[in-house]
Amino acid sequence: MQLRIALDRASALGLRDQIVSQVAQLVHDKVLQPETKLPSCRNFSRELGVSINTVVAAFTKLEEQNLIYVKPRSGFYVSDATLFPFVAELNPEPETKGSAISKRMNWRRQTKDLNIIRRPQNWHDYKYPFVCNQVAEDTFPVSEWRECSRQAMNRRDLKIWSSDGLYSETNELVEQICTRILPRRGVYSNVTRTMITLGSQNGIFIASQLLGGRNRIAVIEDPGYPDARKILQASFGQVRFQRVDEEGMVVDENLRDATLVYVTPNRQFPTTVTMSEQRRKDLVAAAEEYDFFIIEDDYECDLDYRHFTPFPLVSLCNQGRVIYLASMSKGLSPGLRLGYMSAAPEFTDTARDARGTMMRHPPTLLQLTAATFIRLGYYESHLRRTLESSEKRWKIADKHLREKLPGFEISGDFGGTNFLLSHRGRGITASEVVQAAEQEGIVVEEVSPCFSDFEVGKYFFRLGVSALPTKDIEPGIKALAKSLAHLTRYSAGNSNSQLG
Repeated sequence: MQLRIALDRASALGLRDQIVSQVAQLVHDKVLQPETKLPSCRNFSRELGVSINTVVAAFTKLEEQNLIYVKPRSGFYVSDATLFPFVAELNPEPETKGSAISKRMNWRRQTKDLNIIRRPQNWHDYKYPFVCNQVAEDTFPVSEWRECSRQAMNRRDLKIWSSDGLYSETNELVEQICTRILPRRGVYSNVTRTMITLGSQNGIFIASQLLGGRNRIAVIEDPGYPDARKILQASFGQVRFQRVDEEGMVVDENLRDATLVYVTPNRQFPTTVTMSEQRRKDLVAAAEEYDFFIIEDDYECDLDYRHFTPFPLVSLCNQGRVIYLASMSKGLSPGLRLGYMSAAPEFTDTARDARGTMMRHPPTLLQLTAATFIRLGYYESHLRRTLESSEKRWKIADKHLREKLPGFEISGDFGGTNFLLSHRGRGITASEVVQAAEQEGIVVEEVSPCFSDFEVGKYFFRLGVSALPTKDIEPGIKALAKSLAHLTRYSAGNSNSQLG
């Protein structure tokens, strides 16, 4: 193998010791894995421009430290560095260097203590993955997507999808979204008002970059989407939390002086509450009175199977104050990372420029494939099947959750795929629930990062029914109830002993 290191001939440290120090650090950092063969002394000396004796002396020193060893008639090989933890001290970093880097990293300084909702990386390997906002593996229309990808990649359009589109997206996808998708939500937009994003979260980031500032205030629902909170915290001087009740986010004087208000009115995250019509009108009126913008995150619009869904805020406001965000993630696949923004033309134009400085444009081939998928009617057919399945899943889950977990508070409005649960009365924390469930092959998710007050949020967890087969919902909830039975008995016993 080739091994390139830099030697400083002006350094007070000799060439042999520089080689020893740098190779030792590479072994410790696992850049050089155990059993990796090192270059021969002759080749290494030629590469470094030093005498072969210098390399031999360095390798001998490394061998003495048990970092490398020699195989007769083969050469030098790396030993297992995990057996020699002292190697980290061979080339220590200056103490002030790390802290200096941290001080310059605004993002890390402002958001490093903010958590997000976590789930096991291998959640799909669990028997009952009640994860939220994911799709079941067997529901993705693989053959249709492959056909659309084949059409998008035809040689005639090679110059289109293989070229740099500068800061622009493809008109084909924007037109399909404006004519086939947005009207279903009561949003009537055009190419001057619509922009492609890499998911709604990308849209939140772009809007926050444009509207944020050290002396500006953002407002987010409480509880609310923790990833949005993390973005707002990094972009604004102050983030306020706005209480959520049975009608959605409360509209009051706390919104005064805000520059941006982030809200999920159609399906509040994570309570699943739908904002009332009067509250929607009040929020739009407050935006006019207090002069702030609204990010409307319609993250679950494609999965809403209610016969009459409320109109989005953007349909109630013609003053350009609402930035509407949605995506194809929940209905099709989160991994595609395709979303869209609809806003006032001047805002969209600036947002497109900001997006361009980050990534130039979303992948053209992905856009063309998605545009073909929508144009040929595959997306609408897929959504129709998904909506039928989602309604069936929700009814099964709602029935069995209330039957098998009678002591739990359950929030999960009709029209969605997620449920929010807690058992504060018994003092059962979400972390206890998650650990007990995982032991039985069940995945549910803590949502404490959604709350401004961790002491309140630590009792809540959520359960989603979009990612596992319909037939597994009932037995999965039954297994969850069984796994939590000892927690309920334990807490009840403690409660009785305290009262007695």
